[in-house]
Amino acid sequence: MAEKGLFNKIKNKPTRRRFVVSTIRKGDDLFETAIFEANFFYLPRRWDQPEFTVETSTPAEAWDVHAKLAVRFIHEFPARIIKEYCQVNQSVPLQD
Repeated sequence: MAEKGLFNKIKNKPTRRRFVVSTIRKGDDLFETAIFEANFFYLPRRWDQPEFTVETSTPAEAWDVHAKLAVRFIHEFPARIIKEYCQVNQSVPLQD
C-alpha cells in the first residue's frame, strides 16, 4: 500500500504561532504540501485557504519538501518563508 500523506504540528519559535504542515497525494504523479496557520489545538484556522502550497511530482520530492518546510517553520519567521515561496511560484511561467 502506498503512503497517502504526512502531517506535522509546528510551533514557530520566533513568533510563537502554530502551524500545520500537510502533504497529500492528489493523483498518480501529483503531491501537494500545504501550510496552514493553526489555533491553540493545532486545528487549521482556515481549512479552505492555506498560507501557501507547493506541488511536486514524486513521493521523494514531496517528503523532502515537507521535511524542509517543517524545520524552517520552527526556526525562521513565517512571513519570510511565505514571501520566498510566493515569489518562486510567481516567477514560474504558466503553461497553456
